[in-house]
Amino acid sequence: MKRLSLVLGSAIAALLCVELSPVAAQQPNPDPNRDRFIQPPEEPFPEPIETDPILPVPETVPTPIEGEETTFVVEKIEVLGSTVFTEADFAPILEPLEGRSVTLGELKRAIAAINQLYLNAGYINSTAVLPDQEIRGAIQIQVIEGKLSEVEVEGTRYLNPEYARSRVNLGSTFPLQSTPLEDQLRLLRANPLFDSVNAYLRPGEADGETVLVVEVDEARRIGGELAVNNYSPPSIGSMRASASIFTRNLTGLGETWSVAFHRSTTGGSRIGDFGFQMPLNPMEGTLGLRAVIDKNEITQSPFDEFDIDGSSGLYEINFRQPLIRTPREEFALSVGFSYKDGQTFVFDQPTPFGIGPEADGSSTTSVFRFGQDYTLRDVSGAWAFRSQFNFGVGILGATTNESPTPDSRFFSWLGQVQRVQRLSPNNLLLVQGSLQLASDSLLPSQQFVIGGGQSVRGFRQNARSGDNGFRFSIEDRITLVSNELGESVVQLAPFFDMGTVWNRSGNPNTLPSQRFIAGIGSGILWSPLENLALRLDFTLPLVNVRDRGTSLQDDGFYFSASYRF
Repeated sequence: MKRLSLVLGSAIAALLCVELSPVAAQQPNPDPNRDRFIQPPEEPFPEPIETDPILPVPETVPTPIEGEETTFVVEKIEVLGSTVFTEADFAPILEPLEGRSVTLGELKRAIAAINQLYLNAGYINSTAVLPDQEIRGAIQIQVIEGKLSEVEVEGTRYLNPEYARSRVNLGSTFPLQSTPLEDQLRLLRANPLFDSVNAYLRPGEADGETVLVVEVDEARRIGGELAVNNYSPPSIGSMRASASIFTRNLTGLGETWSVAFHRSTTGGSRIGDFGFQMPLNPMEGTLGLRAVIDKNEITQSPFDEFDIDGSSGLYEINFRQPLIRTPREEFALSVGFSYKDGQTFVFDQPTPFGIGPEADGSSTTSVFRFGQDYTLRDVSGAWAFRSQFNFGVGILGATTNESPTPDSRFFSWLGQVQRVQRLSPNNLLLVQGSLQLASDSLLPSQQFVIGGGQSVRGFRQNARSGDNGFRFSIEDRITLVSNELGESVVQLAPFFDMGTVWNRSGNPNTLPSQRFIAGIGSGILWSPLENLALRLDFTLPLVNVRDRGTSLQDDGFYFSASYRF
């Protein structure tokens, strides 16, 4: 059986482009490198940074008063109650009035200028007043700095109002300033739990107090997606159909439950993906749970005659905590633990592929992960940086071998940088680079993978994998047709992809001599209906690999269709 395993492993590697086992070949996400990030955020497509005020700005219009021409001698003007500005800030307003006779109208205009100073700095409910006093050379101006006394949330049906209130209160400062408050309202508008968010201010019960009224319209709690593409490895069926559904806010706490099923048209791949995410604090610190059950078998001729199949299970728990979160930038740290086990069979007999799995064809990894991600948006685009340290340990029955044979005990780092640049209203440039470095030999489930419709196009899915790897991609999306709302309907997307992999020195599993692959091509993106997205890519491979097959992927053709509901 051991000799049969080595022969089949070599043959499958040659024919199926290093798809060494069905367990290693399939991932729920067509980009398995991205799938290993903790709670991977959505792609940072640049949305216009909203600059219009959400909250109405009060105007300072001085009202005529009796006795404006009354004059008196002023030696000194003192401003009381200001924690924001200093005497130096008030000096340009007040010094011209000191040491001479002034009218009451001049004094009122000085107070209006102080109010405008606060408004210009975003302090929307702070007020300077002239208290009752006997003027004998020295005058006191009292500043009543405003605060937010209450946040009222209207329009919630299923969501606990405290969810919205606690997030808005993150922008409540003393004195109350509009910028951080409007930032929180903009973040609330971007939250998928809401279709719309509006707000206005009204006076509170005491001087300087303001009540913020937030009106929300909750979004649909149930949604999903139907999709078909040829992003699956040809060995188990390149065409794959997917159905996913999610529901939000069943408990009123803003959580998300999701389930997805993927099946290749040949029946060689069957995957169930179950997820749960629960926000635990107003800064969107989120607990995540995930389970993926994978059943697959080789269905590509002639190796389907060997009855090669496998199964695996992935179980994850993680937590992601943003430390900085505004509409313009977000920085978050994350920690997680993942447990994955799998086993391969030939003629229903447990059989290992490659060097590293147990003699019964099983392999198990237990991995602690520590991640960092940062997103920065500007008027013309967005940057996204992701970094993750992976610490494999030998617990919970994890596979262990003598070094340098791959096992569950390893250290690796995975990083990704992406820039989305809006060159013009009809031209969007996407540039992305990914890198993995490992200090130990890795089992296939932890290796860096390149090749496929969402990786290096022009080559089949998972064409190359190794302990270390690099991938670079650049794509220019040019809008050819847009609708009346200015949204892209038809886009042309020329692109260039490249990547390479290499193993740690001493890894007994050998790689093909051609480890660098690259392709150039163009795609067509079409959105004929709302929520319906179609894409077709054609790629010219720049490297003629010797193990190229005969599938559409090997010919450089990729397609996908998805409908969200």
